Amino acid sequence: MTNPAVRESQSPLEAALLDVHATLAALLVASDEQYAALVARDHARLESVTRQQERLSSRLERAEAKRLEVLAGAPLASAIASLPADQSARARSLSNSIAADVTELKSRQTHSSNLLEQSIELVGNTLNFLQRLVTVQSPAYGVRGLAQSRQSLLVDGRA
Repeated sequence: MTNPAVRESQSPLEAALLDVHATLAALLVASDEQYAALVARDHARLESVTRQQERLSSRLERAEAKRLEVLAGAPLASAIASLPADQSARARSLSNSIAADVTELKSRQTHSSNLLEQSIELVGNTLNFLQRLVTVQSPAYGVRGLAQSRQSLLVDGRA
């Protein structure tokens, strides 16, 4: 929880950055939960985490919209520089933390995505293998090698 004295001296930009930062922190936790669910092959948990990530993504979108509204078209660096020294230092620190969180979140999402792709590929290969087992009949070998499939004239009415 933010100290009330700090909250009072907080700029609207800092408040917007805090909201973005808190949402990214929650997304990082959800990303860890998503990876654990993928590893455990826990589909119910994965669906639950995915719903949570969707809610957090909507929250992040609103926080980003607020940040952009506060910036009013000004570059972030110049908006931070225009703040009083104490607010500027906190906003700069938040901005750096946000950048690090975004980089980490991208890395974790890539890792989870790769694991999911490997899992899908493994399931696909398994299905292909099972289909080959079920649909392909074993060839018959005779004295002269591979014998062609023969049909009886008595059984096959097309002859």
